[in-house]
Amino acid sequence: MIGHITATELQHHINPVELSNGLMNRFLLLGCRRVRLLPEGGNPDPLKHTGLAAELQTTLNTARHAGQIRLSPGARHAWANAYERLAEPQPGIAGAISARAEAHTIRLALIYALLDQSREIQPQHLNAALALWSYASRSAVWALEASSGDPLARQIYTALTHALPDGLTRTQLRDLTHRNPSTIQLDQALAALAAENKITSQRVLTTGRPAELWTATTTPRA
Repeated sequence: MIGHITATELQHHINPVELSNGLMNRFLLLGCRRVRLLPEGGNPDPLKHTGLAAELQTTLNTARHAGQIRLSPGARHAWANAYERLAEPQPGIAGAISARAEAHTIRLALIYALLDQSREIQPQHLNAALALWSYASRSAVWALEASSGDPLARQIYTALTHALPDGLTRTQLRDLTHRNPSTIQLDQALAALAAENKITSQRVLTTGRPAELWTATTTPRA
């Protein structure tokens, strides 16, 4: 599946549920910009005389019969170190969008190996995959975060606007963010939003300890 969308439109349509339920992190989001102006259009057949079409067909035929692809000893050692870094939880949008970082990266490394018609994933294939994943992760955060401010605060504010008029308790907010942010980070994000008069809080009685209920005071513009 290949699709195109602007960052503004993506921010408008995405919601905290899709960020936290595993839907968005199944996709690689790649930020793209225009790099040149072509007032008379581009080449109608850019692959002509390059031989790339035939080379790609040969590569695809080889990949279909490649069998099981394994990590080379050097790549296996590098992957063990990279896997630990990729699996480390991150707060906010970055954490939600990178929850499948390990799976994406090893699949990309496999694709690079097959493009080289290699029967093993070599360190250069893994390094290329890690570089592409890093760019995709940064692209996703750029596209989904507000232009300024704390990404965790924005995620909380978006969740609260979708929860109007009922609001969300502190525990519910922690659950929405997979309990990744620390208590201090959550307190700072809530305090920042309250200082901007975007959210308010109140104590509500429960069968146990009183709960802290947070509610958005305004809704974001469409």
